[in-house]
Amino acid sequence: MINNSNIIPLVSYEYPDIQKKEIYKENKYKTGIYLWTNKISGVCYVGSAVNLSRRFKDYFNKSYLIMEVKKNNSLIYRALLKYGYSRFRLDILEYCDIKFVIKREQFYLDSLDLKYNILKVAGSLLGFKHNILSKEKIRIAKLGKPRSEMTKLKLSANSIAIALSVKNIRTGEICLFPSIRRTACFININNTYLAKCLKKNNFYKGRGYYITKINK
Repeated sequence: MINNSNIIPLVSYEYPDIQKKEIYKENKYKTGIYLWTNKISGVCYVGSAVNLSRRFKDYFNKSYLIMEVKKNNSLIYRALLKYGYSRFRLDILEYCDIKFVIKREQFYLDSLDLKYNILKVAGSLLGFKHNILSKEKIRIAKLGKPRSEMTKLKLSANSIAIALSVKNIRTGEICLFPSIRRTACFININNTYLAKCLKKNNFYKGRGYYITKINK
């Protein structure tokens, strides 16, 4: 585990709310890894994006944050809404080729102390499902409910999000994502459009990717 303070970012934005235009301009069409750090508590969150500028526009959209908190209970979105952007520093840890972005994000997920990150596997639904299932197991155990409840729990946990397989047509690399929204963000398309394609054809092909639902 690397001490978070030992990480030297490529770029730092100490006042992201004031530096929004600068952030958008400098990261337009760039792929890479970013880090949000609560300047008061030191708690961090790491993430990645194919188009960092577009990703940051989501972060600065409070309506989007509120919606995501309600849907997925995102810890970083909740913290940004609670403390405000001025309490956070935004760092660009590195820029990288799109085919390495998931691998590099996983490096930081494995190396840093990241209390805001719910997902512990980059581009995968494994950490997401395990996190929810573990919490529910504890809750049911405390209530003393019978074993049959676990069967229902597994089914409900599997239906929480639509899992998708994303194949890079050029390299053959496959990544897994826990939701349509996260997948759409990764390949930089509208999530509503992606949902319509999957509903109509059961797959999406475009922008160099082939996307299908995963049978659970």
